[in-house]
Amino acid sequence: MRYLPPVLALLALFVLILLAMLAGWRRRARRQEALGEPYVPNAGGRALTGSLLGRGVYVTTTLAAQPLERVTAHGLGPRSRATASDLDDAGTPLLEIGREGAEDLFIPWNAVASVHTSGGMIGKWMGGEALAVVRWRLGETLVDTGLRFDDASGQDALSARAAQLGVPHDPDPPAAPAPLPPAPPHGHGTAPDPTRSETEENA
Repeated sequence: MRYLPPVLALLALFVLILLAMLAGWRRRARRQEALGEPYVPNAGGRALTGSLLGRGVYVTTTLAAQPLERVTAHGLGPRSRATASDLDDAGTPLLEIGREGAEDLFIPWNAVASVHTSGGMIGKWMGGEALAVVRWRLGETLVDTGLRFDDASGQDALSARAAQLGVPHDPDPPAAPAPLPPAPPHGHGTAPDPTRSETEENA
């Protein structure tokens, strides 16, 4: 009986922590509602045709280049089993991420900024190049969606399709070098020849 108060205190603390986490999740979702709505297929998806790229895990979606800043709006936060498919929606190429227990995510390929690899993001840290990361525009905001494929063939298929569509592999391509200034016209603005004497110049 003497152990009951400490046990009840621990249970109460655990419940408070869960409630605080839930409240934080909801506040973040409300703040992120302005990110824009994910793409909705034409004709309710009845026009979709395509092929499976691979199976694996939908890790989460975060703000671009901020792997700890999870996007919880529009149900994009929770992890789930998923498939990745390359689809055509009446002429619009799409990357579909079919998620178990959540709405499918449709990403137009023309909204994809890069398809690259990463060692991890919030919810999954493995190191190396374990995750395939799709960086895309959700409204006016760049976000990163992480996928952990069951085998390398899924990641290879995704990368190959992205390359076929001209999507960069590098999320941060190097800046182009600044152009050189134009050369001065011949005979104007040239520096004096230091090997010539003042007498020679005045002759």
